[in-house]
Amino acid sequence: MDKKTIKTILFTAFLAAAVIAVAVKPEFFIGIISRTAKLLMPVFFGLAFAFVMNMPVCRVKKILSGRFKRAKDRTLNILSVITAYLLLLALLAGIICIIIPQLIDSVKLFLDNADYYYGNFMKYCTALEKRDSFGIFTAVKKAVAGLSEEMPRMLTTTYAKTSDIIGGVADILIGFVISIYILLDKKNIRRAVSLIAERLTGDRYPKLCRAYRLVFTTFAHFVSGQITEAVILGFLCFIGMTIFRFDYPLLISTIIGITALIPVVGAIIGTVPAAFLLFLIKPIKAVWFIVFIIVLQLLENNLIYPRVVGKSLGIPPLLVLLAILLGAGIGGAAGILLGVPIMSVIYVALRDRLCECDASAE
Repeated sequence: MDKKTIKTILFTAFLAAAVIAVAVKPEFFIGIISRTAKLLMPVFFGLAFAFVMNMPVCRVKKILSGRFKRAKDRTLNILSVITAYLLLLALLAGIICIIIPQLIDSVKLFLDNADYYYGNFMKYCTALEKRDSFGIFTAVKKAVAGLSEEMPRMLTTTYAKTSDIIGGVADILIGFVISIYILLDKKNIRRAVSLIAERLTGDRYPKLCRAYRLVFTTFAHFVSGQITEAVILGFLCFIGMTIFRFDYPLLISTIIGITALIPVVGAIIGTVPAAFLLFLIKPIKAVWFIVFIIVLQLLENNLIYPRVVGKSLGIPPLLVLLAILLGAGIGGAAGILLGVPIMSVIYVALRDRLCECDASAE
């Protein structure tokens, strides 16, 4: 037997043994994977930060290369990474110093008036309950009353989750530093990865490169475009709410901006708790807020989204909704965010494959 056959047999035997071992004692391997993932979490954060920051770094480098034409590529790369991260830190400092205190004040104000809002809501439900032949408002009253009883337990759970998040701050900070090193040395890293991939894949290397470019381009466009679009939408929502004198403009605009990270339906999801919050204050304000959001969504869908995100994802709206539903069912919040670009990669890959088959058939 030649060496290739021996390698194939050994690899098949190893794979079969691994499958049998996992089937016999799955909890052992799940524990190993969990511990390994926990240890590598800073690296995962670093890769994620580097992925998100790569496009801003490239744009800064393009600007600097126009100003400093005689500078070496290594020098431009260092300057672009430093500049991009300083801008990011300045943005985070602005958010922490300006937006966060006002946001905390809005939350405190809402909690101070929670009893008043609760009484208002119950009064509206009692007034409408007499005309409700279907018992909808009676059920709503019972649900809200049960929610108020469960509030202490929910706050305890939220505190526990917040503690877990604070516990992962060290991993985030380490990942932040790792991302800087990745971007500073990305050419050497790319060269090493390409060399290893070429050795492992052989003739399939060009196809692997095309698949990598497809995945990278899709995710880069989606992440950068979606974040930019969410920031613009939240900012416009804040301006509009301030002009029309809606209550809690910063708190509600933050909710709308965060939920806008979810494609297509994000702003609609954020509208529900925001409208309910305004309904507790005064029902007519909730109605006018919904009208305002509808107008803002029309403006965003027709002017902002096509220019910022464009049609880079290239998939039909029905597949976008399907990707969101499947992502939510499989991976929760992370699945919702990642479902659309993953579906886009699958869709574009299948479309290109079908085009190649049609071209070869002709």
